[in-house]
Amino acid sequence: METHDSFQLVVPEAPAIPGLGFRRFHGEADLPMIAAVINASFAADGNSERMTAEGLANIHAHPVHWDPQQDSLLVELDGALIGHANTEWREEDDGARFHFINLHLMSEWRGCGLELAMQHHMERRAWMVASAGPSGACHWLASKVPETWPARVEVLLSLSYAPNRYYFEMQRSLDDDLPHAPLPLGLSLRPPLPEHYRAIWEAGEECFCDQRDHVAPSEEMYQTWVAMPELDPSLWLVAWDGNEVAGAAINVVHEGTWGETDDLFVRRPWRKQGLGRALLVGSLHLFKARGLTNAGLGVDAENLSGALGLYESVGFRPYQRVVVYRKRM
Repeated sequence: METHDSFQLVVPEAPAIPGLGFRRFHGEADLPMIAAVINASFAADGNSERMTAEGLANIHAHPVHWDPQQDSLLVELDGALIGHANTEWREEDDGARFHFINLHLMSEWRGCGLELAMQHHMERRAWMVASAGPSGACHWLASKVPETWPARVEVLLSLSYAPNRYYFEMQRSLDDDLPHAPLPLGLSLRPPLPEHYRAIWEAGEECFCDQRDHVAPSEEMYQTWVAMPELDPSLWLVAWDGNEVAGAAINVVHEGTWGETDDLFVRRPWRKQGLGRALLVGSLHLFKARGLTNAGLGVDAENLSGALGLYESVGFRPYQRVVVYRKRM
């Protein structure tokens, strides 16, 4: 049986802050505190996305390429959680393995040396994971950081990371008149049933293979997705051509005030017909009918499908740029 002391961690680069401590993930009781830290970190960067303890429970119950006990770091001050980090790897279609290091830190403790200490600790863990992987693979360390967190950016640049990919977080008010966009002829919207979920997910993965950072799908990824507590099929718009999924908008609601189009995709045979625009505009009307005030989404700034132009054409505007920094291992 593990003792409380067995969860404590030594982080040599830690700043000299009285009461500061580091430990591993204990279990389910930690999840509400981790969610609170993640949400405070999001809020500090102006990001409207929110995480729930229930959502974290699903992620921890279906870990994909990470171990919640070994690959997490919790930062405490006098016993109260102020920071959280984890590392997970993903293999892209070209075989390269990216070991992502994700950090969340409350705003009042940013810029005092914790970013460097947490990054170093997670890098050491990522190296251990990489060394246990297949020989000959190309390994990279990577972190996705909003430009509103300059102390984190400075740390990554000082450690020889370089910017590699850029993303925009975008929002649109739902208070004004919304555009209209009809479905292409021959297509129809039908409510998704549980027996449709896998076909919808597989259709999305088929489309996302065009993206630069696509990760080959796995059964673990599907099980995590379908078990997400925020997954609400009543918010989805799925376009059908007979019994085939032509495209879909997978929407979620955050804290009851704004809706996010988490995924928007159109399969190749139905592209260039206005289906993506119809699904996006339909999502705006759906959100407004639910009494929401804002809509949001994220996009690769260099998306080859022209998604950024589509989103701007229906009123979305960037409010935050997020950068992926990477370094060869």
